[in-house]
Amino acid sequence: MRTVSILTHSYVDGYNRQFNRLFGGGLERYIRDLCSVIHAAGWRPVVHQLSYFEPFRTMFEGTEVIGYTYELGKLAPAFEAMAAEADGLLVYASCLWHPIQYRPGSIGISHGINWDHCAIAAETKDGVAAAIRLAMRSLERVVSVDSHFLTYARSVGVYEDTEKVVRIPNSVDTSRFLPALHSAGRPRTRGLRVLVPRRLSYERGIITMMLVADELLQERSDLVIEFAGELVEGTDIANAFGLWYGTHPAKDRIEQRTYAMDGMHAAYKRADIVAIPTIFSEGTSLSCLEAMSCGVPVVATNVGGLNDLIIDGLNGRLVPPVSAALLAAIRELLGDPAQRRKLGKLARETARAFDASLWRERWTAVLAEQLGEG
Repeated sequence: MRTVSILTHSYVDGYNRQFNRLFGGGLERYIRDLCSVIHAAGWRPVVHQLSYFEPFRTMFEGTEVIGYTYELGKLAPAFEAMAAEADGLLVYASCLWHPIQYRPGSIGISHGINWDHCAIAAETKDGVAAAIRLAMRSLERVVSVDSHFLTYARSVGVYEDTEKVVRIPNSVDTSRFLPALHSAGRPRTRGLRVLVPRRLSYERGIITMMLVADELLQERSDLVIEFAGELVEGTDIANAFGLWYGTHPAKDRIEQRTYAMDGMHAAYKRADIVAIPTIFSEGTSLSCLEAMSCGVPVVATNVGGLNDLIIDGLNGRLVPPVSAALLAAIRELLGDPAQRRKLGKLARETARAFDASLWRERWTAVLAEQLGEG
């Protein structure tokens, strides 16, 4: 049986030492789906990941997962150590912006550009460009989830193979993530609900959304705001959110919970609006696609691959990554049910072009070609 080894900084929860569960982020969901594609094709997936505690070996959903200890600040050598132990075709599933020495014939994945914050130092961005040039020289193929990286690679890299970067956008199971009217979902609650299906981290816009929530909750007594995403306990962001939530005067209308990956559809079915407030580091967001497939109007920032999904005013709202713009767009939609219905309907139609069946076909073809079975 052919082996496909996936190298990544995160899969099962190495942040909180819970090696028997996935960490609830988009990268981890992506790798889970990729393992499913590999199993379905009759190959053997193995995930090699970093561990922020002790090394480990475990099985998760029929896939072997091997964790390696990681020394802070030495990410490239950590990936090289994983590669030295890995068998078969290697897929570097994260961290292409680091100067990794890649095994020849391997595949890389860009989940979106995460160095696109305007405040990152020019020297840092120059170093990233050099690392991407190295990746483009060394990797056989690079799968990109969005057009943002495709353009970036063409801009900073020099390579002859115009098909080296293969764009496979993220996907959604449109047969499962259905609008509430076409499902047996839970009944809608009274009032209005804004859902923020994002990991509670700085780049995902949690601070921005807290500022927006302050204004909206003060303005509307019929509004509930739900934060549905993982946090890393003990971090400054987690501590700040906990303090904000615990002392908020409208605490009874703020919800924070973590869903199992198979349970997120229930959250979308209860939502009137979904907010994707990313400030940098975004591909074609899985959460955004899930919300669109459920026919929920989305207010997203014009960051990274979100621009591939939403046309402002047609199938959602697309605004700059600042609290004032997010606030204005959400406020407008809260007061305009007809616009919410229109945007939600066209969002659902858009999601059909990103159906998971297309994603699986494209990934199977890429892997088969690299394994010499295409």
